[in-house]
Amino acid sequence: MIPVGIARDQDLLDNSKSILLMGEILSMLNVTGEFFMSNAELAKRLKTTPRTIKRYLILLENKGLIKRTNVYADKEKKVVVGRKITAGDTLGTYMSLGWGQARHEGGDTDVTRVVTPTSPKYNNIKEQNNRTTNKDSPADAEPPIPYQQIIDYLNTKTGAKYRATTKVYQKLIKARWNEGYKFQDFKTVIDNKAFEWQHTDMWRFMTPSTLFKACHFGDYLNANNLDKHKNKPTGGGYDSTQVDLSDVNDDDLPF
Repeated sequence: MIPVGIARDQDLLDNSKSILLMGEILSMLNVTGEFFMSNAELAKRLKTTPRTIKRYLILLENKGLIKRTNVYADKEKKVVVGRKITAGDTLGTYMSLGWGQARHEGGDTDVTRVVTPTSPKYNNIKEQNNRTTNKDSPADAEPPIPYQQIIDYLNTKTGAKYRATTKVYQKLIKARWNEGYKFQDFKTVIDNKAFEWQHTDMWRFMTPSTLFKACHFGDYLNANNLDKHKNKPTGGGYDSTQVDLSDVNDDDLPF
């Protein structure tokens, strides 16, 4: 969800996809407080060019909505391997616009609030350096289930186009989340099976319905720990030259 203050900013409206870009960034900041997706991947998602994404990021940074810092491969900070995005100094102000009693232009009689000032989502952004601002409140201490981030990670690694809004995927993810598994566990499951199934007929089972099923998840999570003859995946252990994952039926599994 995009805050009213961002959605109605005229400079951003003149570059409308910058608002969608901010929405993508917010979805991850609400969960981890950091955003690492590459400009190339963002360009594919928003159907534009990496150069345009770079221009939008400069616009968002100039408005104080985000901060960008380089990620280095060495302690001497000589080799840049990526960049990290965090919340900017004015993001909290933008998110609070629309909570007051003043009416917006256009004759609004009521302002639809994106989040309440005390919601976990608001606190995660405004206080990302101390994300559980009220440690006595379970609502503040417990982050929302990152459906979008989990499915995005799977799509990034497989080249598939699964949707995080698909109810059956959400049901599986929620069930595992309620069992105590976290975002890193889902990433590990995806990495483990991609490492094992790359360039095999089993690659077609790199699907949410297979990976996140109750009878599979625990075994998949520990797959490369249980088999001492396998090396653990480092960068995921796979490439993108795999078979099409569409129209795969979990009932076709050989086990």
